[in-house]
Amino acid sequence: MTEGARPTDINRLARAELRRLGREAHRRGERFRRERDSFLETQLEPGERIVARSRDHPIITDRRILSARQLTVAPRRGEWVCEAISFAQISGYALGRRHDQRPLIRLEHRPVERIEHMPAHRFLWFAWGNAEGPVPHETTPLGFGKASDPVFVALRDALERAAITQREPFVVLPEGTRQERTAHTIAPLKRQTRWSWARFRLRVGWKRRNPWTYPSARSLGIFLADRKRRRL
Repeated sequence: MTEGARPTDINRLARAELRRLGREAHRRGERFRRERDSFLETQLEPGERIVARSRDHPIITDRRILSARQLTVAPRRGEWVCEAISFAQISGYALGRRHDQRPLIRLEHRPVERIEHMPAHRFLWFAWGNAEGPVPHETTPLGFGKASDPVFVALRDALERAAITQREPFVVLPEGTRQERTAHTIAPLKRQTRWSWARFRLRVGWKRRNPWTYPSARSLGIFLADRKRRRL
């Protein structure tokens, strides 16, 4: 076995490729967030002030909750649209949490339209194609990674200052038991060693050279010539 064929070298190359892809994804995410924040800043009303912002969460101002969505369907692909809910539109809210204690806020408000994905064509019970159009909503759920998130804190404080009715708290739990959810996601792991890698290479090499399995042109020609000679 050569030095370049060792499993450790192959794994090191795979890890380097994963790190490179991770850096590229991080740069794309940062560029996406900068474009979104720049677009939302152009949607501010005169005198409106930003109170809190945090990565992919909506921007909280002293008047509204601002979020943006980039369209993905032609002919408006790449265009940004603003989704705004003013505190005057909100009639109630509830604080909740997920099963892992991550906080949630569910807003109740007057109907607002959001641009969402929908089928381009409908006929009877069939639907096909891609399109985007306005869909009315009367509730908006917002999820956060931790209770100290600045957007979560600013939104909760703004709702309390506005004296908006607070509903009963809620909990969102995954369906079924843990055993049912993980029944089909567990598989035995086998440690890769240099000897198992060598056996794999020998097995693949044998299959590659055996004319009965994956014959090459040269091996097939030799096999047919030998068969013809035996007949003579």
